[in-house]
Amino acid sequence: MAECSQCGKKSMSFKCRYCSEKFCSEHRLPENHDCEGLQGEPEEQEWFEEKFKDKKEKPSGSKSVQRAPVASYRTHRKSLSKDILKTLTGSATLLVIAVTTLSYILQINVPGYQELLILDTQLDQILLRPWSLLTVILLHGPPIHIIGNMLTFYFFATPLERLLGSKGMLKIYLIAALGASLAMVVFHNLLRVIYGDAALAGLAVGASGGVIALVGVVAKLYPNADVLLFFIIPMKIKTLVYAFGAFEAINLTIKLMGIQLPVLGVLASEAHLAGLLIGLYFGEKLQKRYKKSPGSFNPLEV
Repeated sequence: MAECSQCGKKSMSFKCRYCSEKFCSEHRLPENHDCEGLQGEPEEQEWFEEKFKDKKEKPSGSKSVQRAPVASYRTHRKSLSKDILKTLTGSATLLVIAVTTLSYILQINVPGYQELLILDTQLDQILLRPWSLLTVILLHGPPIHIIGNMLTFYFFATPLERLLGSKGMLKIYLIAALGASLAMVVFHNLLRVIYGDAALAGLAVGASGGVIALVGVVAKLYPNADVLLFFIIPMKIKTLVYAFGAFEAINLTIKLMGIQLPVLGVLASEAHLAGLLIGLYFGEKLQKRYKKSPGSFNPLEV
């Protein structure tokens, strides 16, 4: 037995779920004791009124079954597909990663797919399959190759897309990829002239040239940015670019001497250097336009 907060009568009490006060059976409904919940937003008040109107008007003894709306599996699936599509179309960075990953899956599962897109640096093959100068970026070697390329692409393409827009970022990426492929064609044919047709295999896969170009752009805009070499060793991005350029130049010189080092000899140093130079060129132009040279850099926020 408790005292009703409305009339003061002591009887079996009912606690209001909205204002937490105790009331007798006569005043237990929110609208019968001026419940504070009914003084809220118009939408809430309408909900209260509708809810308790149904209770009051329902004939005694009648039964009603409330059925919650159930969304079908097909509706959920369609909504998820739309969300994914909206995310990908709204970000060129994520779209490139998705397309490249899908292409890699096709590469390892569909016979003839790699042969259609791979870059063969022999001039007659370039004339027969000129599209391979760009489609080479859709192919990769072992899983670590595509993982490394796409992670690096994500961290450097993201801020550039925010700064330049999707078209601006893609323009640099594709131009650098094309330039890297042409550098490979020139270099490998030069080796054939010097050492004969069997000097070095001329097949190539990978998007490294385009990815490295984006690193070069960021290095020009943010020369004192802190980055992690191999995602472990911290250093300034300008130091990373200088060290990387020197390493690739030395490896390229060794190749020109007719020497192919174990492991390092298979690296496409000519493509990497070409991509880096193209990126530095675009970065120089953008630096003059935006006059940016901050000392810190967050790859997820410009």
